[in-house]
Amino acid sequence: MPAPARRRFPLRVRPATVRGRMTLAVAAVLAVALTAGATVLLGTVRGDLWQSARDASQRQADLAVTLMERAGKSGIGDSVEVNGAEVEVVPVSEAASGPSLETRSAERAAEGPKVSSFSADGRYRARSVVDLTAAEDTLRGVLVLVATGVLLIVLLGAALTWVAVGRALAPVEAVRREAAEITANDLHRRLPVPPARDEISRLATTLNNTLDRLDRAVTRLRVFTGDVSHELRGPLTVLRTRLELALARPDGADWPEVAAEALEDTGRLQTLVGDLLLLARLDAHREPHHRQVDLTLLTHDLARRPGITPPADIDALGPAPVLGNAAQLTRLLANLLENARRHAVAAVRVRVTAGGHEVVLEVTDDGPGIPAEDRERVFDRFTRLDDARTRHDGGTGLGLAIARSIATAHGGTLTARAPAASGGGARLVLRLPKAPPQGRPDSM
Repeated sequence: MPAPARRRFPLRVRPATVRGRMTLAVAAVLAVALTAGATVLLGTVRGDLWQSARDASQRQADLAVTLMERAGKSGIGDSVEVNGAEVEVVPVSEAASGPSLETRSAERAAEGPKVSSFSADGRYRARSVVDLTAAEDTLRGVLVLVATGVLLIVLLGAALTWVAVGRALAPVEAVRREAAEITANDLHRRLPVPPARDEISRLATTLNNTLDRLDRAVTRLRVFTGDVSHELRGPLTVLRTRLELALARPDGADWPEVAAEALEDTGRLQTLVGDLLLLARLDAHREPHHRQVDLTLLTHDLARRPGITPPADIDALGPAPVLGNAAQLTRLLANLLENARRHAVAAVRVRVTAGGHEVVLEVTDDGPGIPAEDRERVFDRFTRLDDARTRHDGGTGLGLAIARSIATAHGGTLTARAPAASGGGARLVLRLPKAPPQGRPDSM
């Protein structure tokens, strides 16, 4: 039979709030410190009182002996008055078993704590007894006063700490309440920032900056979700319409042509989904498999592919090694060349140069160019500057967005710059960190 489980009781109770814990800590520190100080103080007072009583008793005994000598009394049973007390002379033979001189009145009055002292000169021996009841009463009075003072100081310190910490943490509570009310639908709200430039103010500012970034990210996500829905709805609608028309007249439909058109629409959907998947992977900041790639060889390989018009004029002679994923860099260059050929009139130029620490690749065309106000917007997702283009002619609108994401993943930049000559077309500049040559670089 298993033994019954022991019931555990908490050994201590901790306040649930920072305010309570700090108040308890201050009260405990004050109580310990003041109790230690009070103990030392009471010990000192008690020692002083007892020492004063001993001194008084000794003086009284010495005085009794002196008075007996001056009075010339030597008979057994003689007595002398000392400070109102009658001192009696007893036989010296009794000194072996007791005091030779006793203050009767003091002995009778000393029912409580007492202290005694002796004095002798050969003929007389006197003992003086001092009652300590008054001293003990004084000590008890001091103890009550000290204990009351310690308790009041501890309570006052705890109260002041409670109020001070409460005021200090009031902005934190305001921030907490406001943060609890912020949801995904009202990310425009911000937390209150205290006017004091302290840790709480800096915390609120940091949280507001985080909310700003989160708000922008959620806004981009909503726009992106809407764009994706719009881009997917078009090809799906066309595909559904073609199939419905063919099914409406099954005998008159050219099914091979219907199937070919359906495959074409499916291919566009597959391309769009693949681009979205690549962007998702790039946004997840997954570290690609890096190896040395020569952009010069990669550019020549892409430019020599058959069936691509207009042909690209390549200005890349020396090696341009970078560290990166060959497949992603190939996709980056292919997107840049495709964008340039789509807008070029007759010429596309690619120039690759390798400097001291970076490799620069420029792709230019002789098309209409990119307006200055749109040179950053062209890298947004699903952006088409020419609204007259169809999705089939203008692509998915993700090419330059993918190219920039790949460049960023490789520690580089991709920007749209003003043309080198007036009247020139678009000019896209890619900058990647240069890799030291090692072994044979990969082109694909």
